[in-house]
Amino acid sequence: MPMKFLDPKEAIKLLNLGMEPYRPKEIVELKEEIEGEIRAAEFACSTTGIIDEERVKKIVGMKLQLDALYGAWAQGKLS
Repeated sequence: MPMKFLDPKEAIKLLNLGMEPYRPKEIVELKEEIEGEIRAAEFACSTTGIIDEERVKKIVGMKLQLDALYGAWAQGKLS
């Protein structure tokens, strides 16, 4: 996946949006899903003593999706 960066104006807009408590529904839902996956991964690791690499990859992928959603929000594609 190629890296894409926000232009400076979008980055400043995202910083300003981040100061507000509001988040678009898509961001809130994905954050909750990520938190659930992290809790499940921590529980599995604490009971088995083994880190599930596939679950870690899934969580990383979800976090990359979250970054993309924040970028879309800064670009005005989410509200």
